Amino acid sequence: MENNHKANSSVSVMDPKAKKKVRILSLDGGGIRGVISAFVLKYAEEYLQEKAPGTSLSDHFDLIAGTSTGGILTGIYLAPESEGSKRAKFSANDALKFYVDEGFNIFNKSQRSSWKRFWGLGNATSFDSTYLRELLQDKLGDMHMSDLLKPCLIPTYNMNTKSSFFFISREDRAKREFYVRDALISTASAPTYFPPVKIKNIAPSPCAEEMQLLNIDGGVFANNPLMCAYAEARSSCFEERNNECPTAEDMYILSIGTGGGVFDIPGISKSHKWSLLKWAKTVPEIMMDGSADTVTYQMNRVYGTLKPDAMGDFLRIDTPDQYRTYNPDMTDASEKNIDQLLRAAEKTLVCAQKNGLDAFLDGLLDEEIV
Repeated sequence: MENNHKANSSVSVMDPKAKKKVRILSLDGGGIRGVISAFVLKYAEEYLQEKAPGTSLSDHFDLIAGTSTGGILTGIYLAPESEGSKRAKFSANDALKFYVDEGFNIFNKSQRSSWKRFWGLGNATSFDSTYLRELLQDKLGDMHMSDLLKPCLIPTYNMNTKSSFFFISREDRAKREFYVRDALISTASAPTYFPPVKIKNIAPSPCAEEMQLLNIDGGVFANNPLMCAYAEARSSCFEERNNECPTAEDMYILSIGTGGGVFDIPGISKSHKWSLLKWAKTVPEIMMDGSADTVTYQMNRVYGTLKPDAMGDFLRIDTPDQYRTYNPDMTDASEKNIDQLLRAAEKTLVCAQKNGLDAFLDGLLDEEIV
């Protein structure tokens, strides 16, 4: 768990020149391990509600970024109660229940069983996405990205254009508009797990290459979306800062991982002889875990360039290695594994509190009254 947070770094409310920092929440991908992120954020919302009754997570952040399971959480936290409403439709507890109650149906119950798939002779995806699609339709209906309560960024990869594609909730709606459910199913469609998803740009005047997308999980390049969120914030004007773009020292960042890195790689000494099937089963985990670690390293380097008295606030929360005793398969949503994930989440939260989480949350409230 990395912590560049200074408990007393919030600017004074007495400083007439003070400007609010841009508050960013970044959520990693990780399948059913999203239970860990959701558990920590349930605590965060309840802690903030004790001091700011009637609020939700969306009230305390200016930008939320999420990949894959983190993207689904982003959509849940930012969904409005009704069209035009400024209130959140779901609580952080609702988000946690979504994983605990629906995880088995999304993964275990939707698993494909075919010897042709196993040997690469048929559809190679492990799961049928029908249930997840229907669930998101039920929860979010025809909600548009522009309806979300706060700016957000959800990474995915468009196979049609062979390029990364970011769903962003604040952009030119004449050219880009999508249903929230389509953005979430896109970022959750991890290769070999769920099939690529075809979605339409429902904007009035979309550019030709963005009229129809064929998307897969953004975790193939940004399982930890923090650097993407940082870049988006740097190039965005926030009303809270008099429409000025923030620098690193103007940001207040909470980044939450999903306890990855517990997967097994048997037979490493013979990896030079691995079959195509062996590599196909191993590469997705390596890519997602490696990209998450790399981004944390990059952000620590960014904050390390700041002077101590000008450093912004960055808190990274992830499950310590000794508590990663759950099944390394990020699609195991069995009752037993969810219980293990919840226990790991409890220990992660305790570690986060020792590492300054409560002080960080107090800082979120301080930034709101600058």
